[in-house]
Amino acid sequence: MADTGRYLTSFLEIYVDTDQSLHNLALLEPGPQGTYFHEYFHFIQDVTTCSGLCKIWNGLDRLRQLISSIQPEAVTELNVPMDGPVADEQRLHMEFLERLRGSGQITGISMQQADSYIITEVLNEPDARIQQYFENSRATVIKLTLESEGRQTKYFNFGEYAVSETMAYMIERKFYPDLNLQPRYPYRVAVDLARRIYPDFCDQEENIFALCDVSLMHNMPGWAFVSILTEMENAGFMPASGEEVIDYGYRYYNGIGWDHLGYMDYADQGIRHVSSKIWDHEFYMGTMQLLQANVERGRILRYMFPHAIVKIYKATQPLSYDFYRAFNFLGGPLSINNAGERTARVPYGLDWLEPISDPSHFRVAWQLGNFLMEGLVPCSLERTCRAARNAVGVDYRCQHGPWQRVTDDQKCPFAAAWFFYGLAKKDIYRNGVLIQQRSEDEHLEGNG
Repeated sequence: MADTGRYLTSFLEIYVDTDQSLHNLALLEPGPQGTYFHEYFHFIQDVTTCSGLCKIWNGLDRLRQLISSIQPEAVTELNVPMDGPVADEQRLHMEFLERLRGSGQITGISMQQADSYIITEVLNEPDARIQQYFENSRATVIKLTLESEGRQTKYFNFGEYAVSETMAYMIERKFYPDLNLQPRYPYRVAVDLARRIYPDFCDQEENIFALCDVSLMHNMPGWAFVSILTEMENAGFMPASGEEVIDYGYRYYNGIGWDHLGYMDYADQGIRHVSSKIWDHEFYMGTMQLLQANVERGRILRYMFPHAIVKIYKATQPLSYDFYRAFNFLGGPLSINNAGERTARVPYGLDWLEPISDPSHFRVAWQLGNFLMEGLVPCSLERTCRAARNAVGVDYRCQHGPWQRVTDDQKCPFAAAWFFYGLAKKDIYRNGVLIQQRSEDEHLEGNG
């Protein structure tokens, strides 16, 4: 499978394997345009669904909690990977969230071998942690038993990963059928599962697409997908359109006491709170406001136009009126081509944010979090820094010690965060080896 592009959910970023500029989608050749279209749908899923907002919130809150535990001046020494109560709690929390996200591939075999496996059983696997995180939830982890003639039985946790990838792949294949055929797991498994549960429902692929969409409006999309479809099959309900699938799903949520719009508002406020804590500096103000605008617009879109995403699927062309309505209203993530050229689209009416925001700061939150939790050193911002608007240069330190750039007069995004969070004034050990001796220089600040 060729790596034609990817969407990096941890920091709202798209990469497309093309030398063409990503500034104007209509001018892209079909291959890169289709790849961007697929990846942009993941951005839509992140900023307009309960599942997506949950991911953003938890990703940012991991950094907030880690930094809060080590920021006091009394903490003069830090060992990474971090240990202790806060770090241990975050590891358990992220492990649980990954379980809910589900499998991406079948482990232990190639993607080609995986395509021969079929679903033979759908298991509802209880997990006591679900009740701890989501009070009064009836949800379970959905575990699929898979069989292939002459091969060992395999298992696949069906969660957000499979639902979101199937949904994005379905709309890509509708409008760009000549792009690369992707493997069954995770790109087509939701279609297979729907056919096993309710075959007649699948006569119209629009129904499956809409079911994926409404399932992402729950914190456990894999369970929601199976539960809503099973309820439809038991009730003998056959939708006449994708809109009816969405409406049925929302009625189901109402029946089980899941307030999807209420949760989106709750998550919106949570993201505002956390982002204001980790970016409480004028250097990050525009970036913080951009993220908050993306999330607020996503919540408003779902409230005002509950069928907006299905209408994009129903259109006769990809870059339709309904697509551009969402695209302009939500804006777009940082998008990068092979040349490192950066393109980011701010939401319509918020042009004033463009010169004062830098979406690469989202990646910094992930990069620094992974350094603290795992000791990860090479800086993943190197590609974006090369083409940044206020480029500060790239050198050997980016891969071997990005924290060393904290002494530069003009700091890169990573070094600015390193200084802002007070890490420059601590002795830092990585796997027991001293990598930074704390500085007492009160004038270290320089320029961000």
